[in-house]
Order: sequence, then structure tokens, then C-alpha cells
Amino acid sequence: MLKLLSILMLLLTPWLAEAADVKFVSTLDGKPLSIPADVVDSPAAKDFMASGKNSYIGNADAIKAGKKIFQLYSCTACHGAHAEGAVGPNLTDDKWNYAKNVNDQGIFETIWGGTAGGMGAKGKGLMLPDDPTQGLTVDEVLKVVAFIRSNAH
Repeated sequence: MLKLLSILMLLLTPWLAEAADVKFVSTLDGKPLSIPADVVDSPAAKDFMASGKNSYIGNADAIKAGKKIFQLYSCTACHGAHAEGAVGPNLTDDKWNYAKNVNDQGIFETIWGGTAGGMGAKGKGLMLPDDPTQGLTVDEVLKVVAFIRSNAH
């Protein structure tokens, strides 16, 4: 049943991303994600919130910035220097622990809100609940996604 739901979600996600009002849900529990308006901090972030599409995919400057963020937030400790996997899963192949990560909206939701598998939320205000200044903005997460996708094979 879970596999059927995952397949259905994969089929519907592109259609949902075309909708004018994209809904973001937590990978952790399926509840709506909290994304404060003040962390939607760039034209690319605003476009993503409306369309679910990451305009940084293939952008060399964004990929370079995403790599720095990936290293700064210690993503490399679990996923390796190029997201090839270490203690945590490989992010460069087509085998996802969460089927929704096949598209950019899904991987954004996973990074922003964390997982039940041990990855903490990285979204601003969620990373350290007692310090809302910590964590990534929407723009930073999109750059990390662009870096991860640039390493895909």
C-alpha cells in the first residue's frame, strides 16, 4: 500500500507543482511545513514557493554556493563531500529513502523539515527551535539542492 501511495505521489507531484499555490509538507510527518515569509529571501525563492521549481538547477554560481553551504552545515559528515553517501544515504543516484525526493520540491521539504531517519531540520527557525536565527533560508536550501543535483549520475 505504501509503495502504491509513493507511486501515486510521484505521478501527482509534477501536476501539483504546476499549481499556483504550492503546498509544502513535512517528510517527517506529512503535516504542512512552516516556512515564514521573511526567509523567502530572493526572486528564486519566491518563484520556488509559487511553482515548486528550482531555478538554480544547472546554475554554476548557485551550485558553487550550494557546495559551500553543504560543507558549512556538515552535510558532508553523513552524505560525503559530493553527496555520494557515507553514514547517510547517497544523494546522487536514483535510489531515494523518500520517494518524493525524486523532484526538487520533495528534496527541499526533506532538507527543510528533516526526517524520521535521523536527519534534523535545516530550515531557518526549525534547526534550533530555541534559536530562530539558526538554519538555512529558502534560497540557501535551493542552492544546496542545485549542488546535490549537479552530482547526480
